[in-house]
Amino acid sequence: MVSPQGIIFEGDIDQVTLPTSNGAITVLPHHAALFTKLIEGEIEVVQEGKRTSYVIAGGFFEINNNKASVLSDYAIRAESIEMAKSEEKKRQAEQKLREKLTNEEFTIADKDLKMSILELKVAQKVRRRQH
Repeated sequence: MVSPQGIIFEGDIDQVTLPTSNGAITVLPHHAALFTKLIEGEIEVVQEGKRTSYVIAGGFFEINNNKASVLSDYAIRAESIEMAKSEEKKRQAEQKLREKLTNEEFTIADKDLKMSILELKVAQKVRRRQH
């Protein structure tokens, strides 16, 4: 899993579930070759029976010859999400959306709001699962 921040995850896995525009897909070892567009959402990786969640802002997924790759503009491990920062990003985006904005500013603020809500949702789900 690669983003502009670098390699987010690398390793052998049991399965991965990814968000696509047609719904979530789960890929197991020896899956047929596939290339698909990803939407913003949660990627869940199962490695040696342990589940790890990541938040992505869309991107692409490819599997070929039993090697899978995710390319995304933004990806973060759920355990790395700082709730306070995500809450602040959400608050700022909500406030920005109340202002008079150009179409471009609105699109950016709306995307920021959606990503902060997604981060909070996935982080809370992971924290509940750990307790």
